[in-house]
Amino acid sequence: MAGPGGSALQSLERRCTIRHSRIFDTAARLYDLATDQPFWREAIGRMLDAAGPLPPAPRVLDLGCGPGHGAFVMAARLGPSATVLGIDAAPRMIAVARRHLARRHPDLANVRFEVADAARLDLSGASIDLAAGHSFLYIVPDPAAVLAEVRRVLAPGGTLVLMEPDAAGTLLRAARRLPIEGRDWVRRPWAAARFAGSMVTWRVYSRGRGQLDASRVERLMRDAGFRDVSFAPTLGGLGMHCVART
Repeated sequence: MAGPGGSALQSLERRCTIRHSRIFDTAARLYDLATDQPFWREAIGRMLDAAGPLPPAPRVLDLGCGPGHGAFVMAARLGPSATVLGIDAAPRMIAVARRHLARRHPDLANVRFEVADAARLDLSGASIDLAAGHSFLYIVPDPAAVLAEVRRVLAPGGTLVLMEPDAAGTLLRAARRLPIEGRDWVRRPWAAARFAGSMVTWRVYSRGRGQLDASRVERLMRDAGFRDVSFAPTLGGLGMHCVART
């Protein structure tokens, strides 16, 4: 049984989680607009590629799924044999994701969304093959607790892949390096403008929240029991793919 200090800490963590979810409830509409565009979906596809080989019928957990666009990309890429569960602490984000699922992706019967705290998952141990999160770890109140819980639910040989803001990146370098062909900017100017705007917003917001560096993420992952930790730049160096295995 937790002592008085432990109870106080748990209460504080719970208040932080509630406050965090309310912030993202308010931002649901804007986040939906920022991520509902082709360049963002392509970025999610690259994150999935970074995860490497998966079982024939993977069980996927989308951490901090927001309005669901990442989950839809993964479900479409992995096929009907996969199952994708998207979770988010913000009820409004989940409401938007469920609405998109019903109206725009009724064919994706292998996707569902639930309101959940990533540090306290209502999932059995070793029940997930792939846990994925985009712009996720840097905003959770207790990254160590979340990674320990993700490690608990991942099956042996399971994979965690995250796309997180890299403290070493800069907007100037990203403008030169972003892997988007010029003709795509011309052919899809509105999507390109939204993508560029979302990258600037992400950079500014993540600077305030606390961007990550590879050494810190590796330490957190290894402390949680992960192995084979690796990193690769993405989004012109603004982000990094963080991959670890159980």
